Amino acid sequence: MSEHLIIRLNSQPSDPIQWIVWSPENKEVIASGELDSSEELPSLSSYSEQRMVSVLLPSSDVLLREVVIPEGAARQFSSMLPFIIEDDLAQDVDDLHMVILKKDSKVAQVAIVEHNKMTMWLEQLSDAGIQTKRFMPDVLALPLHDDGASMVQLGQQWLIRDHEYQGAVAEPQWVSMLLTGIVERAETKYEDSESDEDAKSTPMPFILHSYSECEMEVAGAKVNLESPELVMQLLAEGLLSSKVNVLNGQYRPQSSWRKHWRVWQKVILSLGLVMVAFVAQHVSEVQKLEQHSLALHAESERIFRDIFPNKRKIPTASYLKSQMKNEEARLQGGAGGHDLLAWMAEISPYLSKVPQVKLQSLKFDGKRNEIRLQASASDFPYFEKLTSELGTKFEVEQGQLNKNDGQVFGAIIIRRQ
Repeated sequence: MSEHLIIRLNSQPSDPIQWIVWSPENKEVIASGELDSSEELPSLSSYSEQRMVSVLLPSSDVLLREVVIPEGAARQFSSMLPFIIEDDLAQDVDDLHMVILKKDSKVAQVAIVEHNKMTMWLEQLSDAGIQTKRFMPDVLALPLHDDGASMVQLGQQWLIRDHEYQGAVAEPQWVSMLLTGIVERAETKYEDSESDEDAKSTPMPFILHSYSECEMEVAGAKVNLESPELVMQLLAEGLLSSKVNVLNGQYRPQSSWRKHWRVWQKVILSLGLVMVAFVAQHVSEVQKLEQHSLALHAESERIFRDIFPNKRKIPTASYLKSQMKNEEARLQGGAGGHDLLAWMAEISPYLSKVPQVKLQSLKFDGKRNEIRLQASASDFPYFEKLTSELGTKFEVEQGQLNKNDGQVFGAIIIRRQ
C-alpha cells in the first residue's frame, strides 16, 4: 500500500470536503478533488480500497493546549488531566475526548475534541464504507519552521502552525490579529529566555512562511512566500511525516480480526452449537451400537456355553465361530437335511419360556431329522412344562428322567410334525 488517501473533513456535514490520493514514493498526486458535502463521501470508497486512509480534522474543532504537569504527578498525569484543565474549559470534561500528544517531566501537549464531533466524523466515514486508523488536526500537517510559523489558506480559512504541537485557524478578516498575537508571544518568550548580559541583543526576525498568496503585513514579522503547491499535497506530505493521531482511547480502531469476529461471531457460535449437537447425537448412536454389540456378544457366549458347558474360556470371536461351525458339522454328521441353525432358531423361543431347564448338550441327526437335547432342572415339573410348550409345534418324546444331588437330568427328542 504505497498510495494514501487523505481526506479533510469539516465542522459541519454540509461543508466542503477536500481529498487527495498521494504516492509518497513517487512524490505524485494520483487524484484529488473537493466534495460538496459529507453526503458525497461514498464516492471515495473506491479510492479507499487497497490504500491507507488518513483523515485531517478541522483544527477549529480541536483545542491544542500546552499543560503544565504538577510536581510529582507525571505518572498519574493521564488520569489527572481532566481535573487539571476543567476550570479552563467552557464544557464538561465528560463531553470531551482528550489525547496526550507528547509529554516530558514538566509539560504535556494535549489535543481536546468534543465526543459528538468524533462520533459524527466516524459515522460519516462508516456510512461511506471508508475505514481509517488515523485522525490528525490539519494545522499539525503544515511544515514546521524553527524561525517562525507556517501558514496556508484552505477555502475560507487560514491554517497556521507555530509549534510542533500548536497551531490555530482563522478566517481572513481575523488572521492579521491572530498572527500579531503569535508574534508578540514569540517575542515575549525570547525576552524571557535571554540573560541580562544579552538583553540588548537584537532578536531574530519572526518569519511567516506562507504557502498561499499573502499581501498582509504583521508588525515584528517578515512574510516569506514559499513555492506554491496544491494545499492538500502540502498537508499530505506533512501528515505522512508525523505520528500524531487522536484516534485512540475509546476510539482506537479495532484490529481486523476483531471486526471479522464480531461479524461472524453469531454464525460461528450457531455452527458450533450444531456441531456439538451432531457430535452428541453421533456419540449417542455409537454408544447404542456398542451396547447392542456387547449384548449380541454376551448372547453368543451364553449360547456357546450352553452348547459347550465344559468350555468356559472364549479367547477370541473367531474361536467362537469356528467351534460353533465344527459343532454344527459334527451334529449334522456330514449329511444333508434341515440346517441346525434353523432348528435352533425355531426351538429357542420355547426354551426361553422355561428358563429353569438348563441345556447341557444337543445332538442333531440330519438323517432322522430330529434333535436330541440333554438338559437339567431343579424339579420334574419343569421338564413337563417344556415338553408341553414344545409339543404345540413339534413332535416331542421325553426320555427317562433321573434325579441326582437335587438336580433332575433327562433327554428330550424333538421332531417336526
